[in-house]
Amino acid sequence: MLRVKFSLAILALTLTSHAGSQMIPDGLITEELERTQTEPDSVTEVVIDAPAEYVFTFLTTRLHEYVADASALEFDHSGSIRSDQLGEGSFRTAIMQNGEFLVQRFLLMDPPREFAYHADMQRSTLKAPLQYSVGRYRLTELNKQQTRLNVAVTYRATSRIFGFILRRAFSAALRRDFDRAADIISSAYIEESAS
Repeated sequence: MLRVKFSLAILALTLTSHAGSQMIPDGLITEELERTQTEPDSVTEVVIDAPAEYVFTFLTTRLHEYVADASALEFDHSGSIRSDQLGEGSFRTAIMQNGEFLVQRFLLMDPPREFAYHADMQRSTLKAPLQYSVGRYRLTELNKQQTRLNVAVTYRATSRIFGFILRRAFSAALRRDFDRAADIISSAYIEESAS
């Protein structure tokens, strides 16, 4: 979901609150994770000038460096297989500059090839016209210095009225956000490799 919320705000789509929304059943989240492979709502692909392992670590642990308006990250690994490291069941909370936060629960963790998470809007204070979203990231190392990143997202809007508008805005924002992320990650890799 990255910076999509922020782009949607510019389009004045963040008119709804998650207050009063119902919990999303685990079965639905599992179905949505499967749907990221067969019928995603939005997809994008970028090539990043860095090895897959570096890209994977950056995407999972340094989100606040490539998402506009994010100022910090917190992790809770108590639900993970190993409570001392990032894995399936870990929660990542992105804290925004305005104090709002977005909670994401990792559903899949296969470093450095693939990860997926559920944006838990019920546990988040960040307002967006979404009931939920599930993002799946696949990394393919093209060579020792380049990685192809494929991102597939499924989501449900808070209302049917937003559905069509959201799909178009979300797809455009997803592409723009990952083009930006690719530049940031590539630059960070070059700078850190030179040190």
